[in-house]
Amino acid sequence: MCLLWMMLTFAGPLAAQGVITRIAEVRGLAKEESAKALTVRISGVVVWRGLSAMTGFLTVMDESAGIFVNQQLALERGVWPKGLAMAALEAGMVVEIEGVTDPGGMTPVILPRSLRITGRSELPRARTTTPDWFFSGADDCQRIEVRGVVQGVRRGQDYVSLMMDGVPGEFMAVVPAGELPEVESLIDAEVRLTGVAHSRFNTRGEFLMPNVAMNSRVDLVVEKPAAVDLFTVQRVMLDGVAAFRTLPLRSHAVRVEGVVTFAAGPDLIYLQDGLNGVRVRVRRGADLRPGARVEVVGFVDDSRRIRGLKEALVRGLGREEVVEPLLVGPDEIMKVNTVSAKTSRIASPGDFDGRLIRFRARLADVPVAQSGTQRLLLEANGTRVMAALMDAGPQVLAGLERDSMLEVTGIAELLFDADAFPGSAVLPTEVHLLLRGEGDVRVVARPSWWTRARVLYALGGVLLALGAAMVWGWQLRRRVRVQALELAEHLRARRESEVEFQATLRERNRLAANLHDTLLQTVGGIGFQLDACAASAVPAGGAGGGGLTQLEVARRMVDHAAAELRSSVWALRALPLHGKSLPDGLRDIAGHVGLGHEAEIEVSTEADLPEVPEFVAGNLLLIVQEALHNALRHGRARHIGVHAGSTGDLVTVTVKDDGAGFTPGTQAGPAQGHFGLAGMKERTDRLGGHLKVESAPGQGTTVHASVPVSGGGE
Repeated sequence: MCLLWMMLTFAGPLAAQGVITRIAEVRGLAKEESAKALTVRISGVVVWRGLSAMTGFLTVMDESAGIFVNQQLALERGVWPKGLAMAALEAGMVVEIEGVTDPGGMTPVILPRSLRITGRSELPRARTTTPDWFFSGADDCQRIEVRGVVQGVRRGQDYVSLMMDGVPGEFMAVVPAGELPEVESLIDAEVRLTGVAHSRFNTRGEFLMPNVAMNSRVDLVVEKPAAVDLFTVQRVMLDGVAAFRTLPLRSHAVRVEGVVTFAAGPDLIYLQDGLNGVRVRVRRGADLRPGARVEVVGFVDDSRRIRGLKEALVRGLGREEVVEPLLVGPDEIMKVNTVSAKTSRIASPGDFDGRLIRFRARLADVPVAQSGTQRLLLEANGTRVMAALMDAGPQVLAGLERDSMLEVTGIAELLFDADAFPGSAVLPTEVHLLLRGEGDVRVVARPSWWTRARVLYALGGVLLALGAAMVWGWQLRRRVRVQALELAEHLRARRESEVEFQATLRERNRLAANLHDTLLQTVGGIGFQLDACAASAVPAGGAGGGGLTQLEVARRMVDHAAAELRSSVWALRALPLHGKSLPDGLRDIAGHVGLGHEAEIEVSTEADLPEVPEFVAGNLLLIVQEALHNALRHGRARHIGVHAGSTGDLVTVTVKDDGAGFTPGTQAGPAQGHFGLAGMKERTDRLGGHLKVESAPGQGTTVHASVPVSGGGE
């Protein structure tokens, strides 16, 4: 009482200084406020201390409320000084705690900075709770009194957990290990528990289920002992596990009998008796095989929309029975249950949940195995069913082909709509099948090679090929059109080149004739007159010797002009081949152009050179003639090689000299009055060919001309 008086006396001043002194104030903080590590200094009674495996946890109450004190988290956060030992606390000790607030997992908690034991006190009186407080988490960290039926037991290293049903919900109670040596005798007993309410919550901080933490055996009072032998409790039929009764039965154990149809490990079995099946979660593992008749004592399990049993004990009756699967498909099961839901009558002959059934179905898909469970997606008469084989190896059922027709056997499980209208019968939405082993799947018929997928693939391939053919045809037509236009342009250019060549040739012949008949004759006449003057002139050394000398000079000039004119006339008239081949024309051109020059001109041709049209050969001769003139006049070459050959449909001529050479691009062009290279390039372009000139100062010059042999004008 003295301690309480001191707490009330100093509470006002401490609060004024910004220090929280009442637990109710800490619990009333918003999450954002409690996260600010506000200073707390409280004094209260330890109502529960953590079990030895959880040292550092305790619950403290003052006159206003209770709160969780987390020494372990305070040490991790650096609030509790390292190296400072935690006091050995017991329930009933009065402590003074100074620390800071923390939002905790669901409600605010205190992280202690210091803790001092100031005395002992009786525990606060426990309040008899009500379901709305208890099952909502409102009793968290308060001493309460609650009643329930013990339905299961879990032994840990430092504590024993009791699985409780308190109507209207489940909760768990814990007591230190060693306080309840004969804890199994409490199963199905009605007990009254006194302890501290704690909460189980998720990572969102949402309340899930209440717990009750007791300090010793005296906190548990048995109000109605369990039967000495649980297998003497009331027996019900499998279809009556949760049937309507005028007296409550749900919290206490029930006893049923049936044949094991499926054992999924040591803690889950399915029982069947007649038309009804039940799922049973076994408390202690039992080596049960399908066909064994057993007796089961357990508690009603309402985790599904169809009741089963949990925390069950199983004992064999020493008999084996063969359970034949019922030949019924999922579509029929859904139809029976739909009629039952619509008419609000019990399904007849049954809902088939938990029953061993057999039916034929098409394998629609084989989903990837997860957590050791192999699944098959089946389709039977328009109804899809997911079949599952638990604890299956990776190769089990791996050889099944999609669209195979299968005969499957297994335990039917109904899935229900969680949003069914309140007050109405709940309608199952799906049927699942639990396979007992690989032998529950039998292939009746292999799939046709022409599966739906393959037909779609084939059709897609045909459409793709058709589309590709159409695109290819369009591209081909486009390419043909482009090539036709190119060919027409090429033929037009060749025809124009031939016409131009013939016209040029006629004009050259006309000019040659005019020069021969006029200018050359005139120059020749002047030569005769000069000869006559020379004959009548005074001999050298006489009085007219100077005039004779001038006549001789004039005579030489006239002879030179006449030679030049004859050369020009020959050049203008020499291009027609007149039945000669291209090699003969090349030799004639080389012989005439080289006349009077010291350079050696060598002509070579390939033996298989094809016959070349006259206008093509004429243009090539003009190109060679221009190249020879350039080599002699500008390059001052000593040796010139002329070669003619062919590659495919192309005829090529090459003129290579050892003259002075030049840098391509720097030579004089049409702007300077030089048309040689430009003319050669134009001729090859008109013939659809290509001209290439290679040269370098001091390294001579090579001229390559390549033109098609065939074409328009032939």
